[in-house]
Amino acid sequence: MRSKLAMLILAVAVLSPAALRAQGLVAIQNYSADFKTEEPLTFSFTGTSGYDVLKYKAASPNLSSIDSWYMQGGAGVSYTRPDEHQFSERLKMSNNFYLTYGTNPTSAFGYGATSALWNGQFLYGYNNFNVSYAWSPRFSTTTSYTFDGIAYQDSLVATSQDRYSHLIAQQFAYKISKRTSLTAEYRYRMTDYAKSGFQNYHSHFALAGVDHAWSENVSTSVRAGAELYENAQGRKTRPYAEAALNYAVARQTQLRWFTMLGFNGALQGNYNSSYGVNTGVQLDHRVTKRLSVNGGVSYAHSVLSGGPTADQTQDSVFLNAGIGYQLMDNINLNANYSFSTQLSNNALVEFNRNRVSIGATATF
Repeated sequence: MRSKLAMLILAVAVLSPAALRAQGLVAIQNYSADFKTEEPLTFSFTGTSGYDVLKYKAASPNLSSIDSWYMQGGAGVSYTRPDEHQFSERLKMSNNFYLTYGTNPTSAFGYGATSALWNGQFLYGYNNFNVSYAWSPRFSTTTSYTFDGIAYQDSLVATSQDRYSHLIAQQFAYKISKRTSLTAEYRYRMTDYAKSGFQNYHSHFALAGVDHAWSENVSTSVRAGAELYENAQGRKTRPYAEAALNYAVARQTQLRWFTMLGFNGALQGNYNSSYGVNTGVQLDHRVTKRLSVNGGVSYAHSVLSGGPTADQTQDSVFLNAGIGYQLMDNINLNANYSFSTQLSNNALVEFNRNRVSIGATATF
């Protein structure tokens, strides 16, 4: 699975230029504007060390607490030439690519991992390709294809969590003003688990929404409709919704908020389905030219149903805060703290976790 995933993702990267941006797996969004660089090819290397304390509230033979120091490293590459994809005033093509090899919990939580548990080292890849065409000054369409996948080094975790997904979407947008567009969208998502085929599922989405720029600094996006979720155990139809807010509070301050209501196959485990809401907010502020701070909070509520026992509820909270210092043009030092907790009617999965780290990132 890991070699197959790496080959697929790297093949996509070679065939199409891309913009790097860490993100979740729910919405099809173009984050290329967030990638600020004048260099088309960028390599990054990261080293981190810290202390991790994970305490489960109940003893379990399958889950063990953690109280230890740790060290980890990572590497990434991005390639972007944003101006090359506008073939005419009407036709635009873009591609977003992201590939990372890292360790839970701080990053994998955003990639569809099971809450904030310690799942070990993982390889995650994401690629979104889309084509937009303006049929008139007001009406446009966007067709997109997204591939993403995650693979864990730990064999026990990999058995239930290694997976890859394909997402195809067709969007129709109509501008009712310079700042507001109405949208209608269809999506189809297919997810395959490498070692636990009974978890395979696919979903159909029928959505309507609105994109609105309140000002040059504030923009929002909302989608709502229905999701038809189907796996080997049956099919279910539930409401689906997602919303996002981007707010440039000042030139040095950026606020982002995102929320989603729908099915989450990554959390189902031995249950037939998992349905719930995820929401989070992140704030980034540049204090000086070299010094920056950041912080955020995420909340997830899920109901796992159709399993061998009674339905299970999970409520997870993830808090993070950090500080960064630009030592040189290509070297950044950082220190971070994160806290996560999970409550459930199943005491075996309840935990508290604290993690502190210091690290450095070099880009070339």
